[in-house]
Amino acid sequence: MSQFKAFGTFYRINNHLCRKSAYLQFGQSSRSIGSTVMLNPGEARFMDNALEIDSREISGELIADPTMIRLAEILQQTGKNPLNGRFHIYNLFYLQNTSSKDAVKRKEWLQEAYINSLEIITQFREEQHPWVLLAWSTEKEAELQKLKIPWLLTIRETNIKVFGIKAKGKHMFYHPYPRIPSHRERYLERIIQQLKNCENIII
Repeated sequence: MSQFKAFGTFYRINNHLCRKSAYLQFGQSSRSIGSTVMLNPGEARFMDNALEIDSREISGELIADPTMIRLAEILQQTGKNPLNGRFHIYNLFYLQNTSSKDAVKRKEWLQEAYINSLEIITQFREEQHPWVLLAWSTEKEAELQKLKIPWLLTIRETNIKVFGIKAKGKHMFYHPYPRIPSHRERYLERIIQQLKNCENIII
């Protein structure tokens, strides 16, 4: 299996920790080997505890969280080995919070994310990813649905391959590392089959 490292860019605003971007690095290449769009960042933190995060953006190597480890496992079981490139992790909004139910209740963050989403979507376009995994959970906040619209439009316009396990509800996609252990293995089996068979979905 290919080894990987995780990297991210953080900043603080009003004493809240935000992660602007992240990627998993396999090998030496900087080309994209794929991407995902999830709800908000989880618990990954800098490997170097001496790095102080303030209002300025700061980047560094991360201790991978369980979601990153699961994403790497999916790539390792469906991609060419050894993998060589970057898997980019995007989020609908930047606030780092392991509880999605709590995070989406913070309407001020959702509104700010809608304003700032243009920059990150432009970056998404420029990377020219071969495919994207939609995994932004099943939360139903109205503001959250607004955040999905520019992403969906961009994905359609770029004609990128789309993967993901659909949930009930409009534009709902399960997270790759569900909280319930039995659901984790079910998701893993389904997404690996989908990627191996190139069963890209229509959104």
